[in-house]
Amino acid sequence: MLEETGRVVDVDDDGVWVETIKQSACASCSARNGCGQKLLASVGQGKRSVICVDNPSHLHVAAEDNVVIGIGENAFMRISLLIYLLPLLALFLGAAIASTLGLSEPAVIGSGLAGLGIGLVIVRFISRTYMTSCKYHPVLLKVI
Repeated sequence: MLEETGRVVDVDDDGVWVETIKQSACASCSARNGCGQKLLASVGQGKRSVICVDNPSHLHVAAEDNVVIGIGENAFMRISLLIYLLPLLALFLGAAIASTLGLSEPAVIGSGLAGLGIGLVIVRFISRTYMTSCKYHPVLLKVI
């Protein structure tokens, strides 16, 4: 289970609204001084976001409570693969088909970009199915 701490902003019929603050793991990394990822991580660090989480255990929470929310690792990996890998595979497939047909280089590039676009559209439609499944939503784990 991937966990994150946050603060309850509101509780309503939809669920529990939790505010989280994006934090970077760079402070605990031994390669932080020579890594380019540190610069990218610092851009969004400290950014606040509010999300609605499910409360399947019916824990009693009120505004200003500190809580731990989480999402299953398998669900996270499955969604990550869908979002990142499917469009990339569609891009390569589009370019490979055009190359196999012996088309010119601009046509291969265009076919690859068309494949990428088709992959993104497929992700959009498939993600609607995942959005309705409770398995892919963050849940309230405990009150701190």
